[in-house]
Amino acid sequence: MYQFILNCWIMNKIKSEAEIFTFVNKGYITEEESNIILSTPKQ
Repeated sequence: MYQFILNCWIMNKIKSEAEIFTFVNKGYITEEESNIILSTPKQ
């Protein structure tokens, strides 16, 4: 699931940090993975 969310973030399909934190709260990704995603630049 991490790779899918990361790709959506890069392609700007996920617009906000709040959406990423929702995935953490639901247990789809870890907090560490969310930090990596948020530090990755979008296209």
